[in-house]
Parts: sequence; C-alpha cells; structure tokens
Amino acid sequence: MNKFNKYKYLVDLTPLSDYCRKHGRLCRYAKGEAFVQEGSVGKYFGSVETGYFKYTTITTEGNEAVVGFAFENECVCDFNNSYRRIPSEVSIVAGCDTTVWQVNFQEISKYLDSIMVDLHDNISDALFIDIYQRHLELYRKSPTERYLDLIRKYPEILNIVTMREIASFLLVTPVYLSRIRKKLAKKSGE
Repeated sequence: MNKFNKYKYLVDLTPLSDYCRKHGRLCRYAKGEAFVQEGSVGKYFGSVETGYFKYTTITTEGNEAVVGFAFENECVCDFNNSYRRIPSEVSIVAGCDTTVWQVNFQEISKYLDSIMVDLHDNISDALFIDIYQRHLELYRKSPTERYLDLIRKYPEILNIVTMREIASFLLVTPVYLSRIRKKLAKKSGE
C-alpha cells in the first residue's frame, strides 16, 4: 500500500529488503499466525511479499488492539525491541495468508551495522516521527476525521483489511465506525 508507513520515506530501507530477498527464505504465515509474539524477543526481520501483517497489543480489558500494519513491499519486525533483544510489547500477526522474505534478526543487524553506522539511529528516528505524528492526530482529529483521512490517503485499505481492524487502528469500536460510515453515506446521498 502506497506510503502507509511514512517511516519508509524518511529512511531508505531498500538495502534491508534487498538483503532479505537475496539471503532470506520465503516463509508462509497463515491468517492469525504470529511473526512476533508479545512478550518474546523478535527473531526475524522480513520483507512482506504478499498479504499483510497487523501489529497488535492486548488492552487492559483483554481485547486485541491494532496499532499498525506492514503491507506488501514493506519491512516487518519489532525493530527497536528486536535490536536491543528485549521482549516485544506487540504481536505481529498475519492478517491473511501472507508470505515474507525473512532473515534472522541478528544477521540483518550485523549487515545493518556493516553498511551504515547511523542506519539504526536513522530507522529509530524515522519510526519515532511516524508514531509521534499518529499520536498527535489522536488528539487533533475526531474519529470521523481520522477515518476520512485514512480512506482518502489509502482507499485500497478498504479492500485489504477488515472493518474491525480499521476500527481498532482508529481507536473506535466497530459499532462506532459503522455509525461514522452510515452518517457519511447519508451525507453523500443528500
């Protein structure tokens, strides 16, 4: 999906994706299968070939919350936690049957350090900028505005992920998202 994860436009991850395709193995993940499990250290770095992954966490009520996505031709991993070898605070789960070129994270980490000393810092900075922007939009915009922005910028998302996942990503319930969509449909029909 074009420009969904803005961090990849702040730092060139092409060398890492190319490395995965050249030295990695193509793995298949069934819908719901974990690439990284919350509470464990991520073992792999990948480049999504087909399908998508969703980044999830568990709320205090015990519900799954979608906090991000990795679509085709994007990198997938819990970068900072895997790099520091600490347990992940998210699960990365296949949203549908998905294929990914993956390499061991320690291997990609050594490669990363060999090609550019600052690349780790640049990736961390880019991830921070992307996440910080999303965080600010939660305060600046209403759920309706966030939904409209999402579908204006990425109309194809409606054909890739479920409405439940979109609602979770927008921090609204599926019922509330349905109301937003009905209200917008009624407005456009007037």
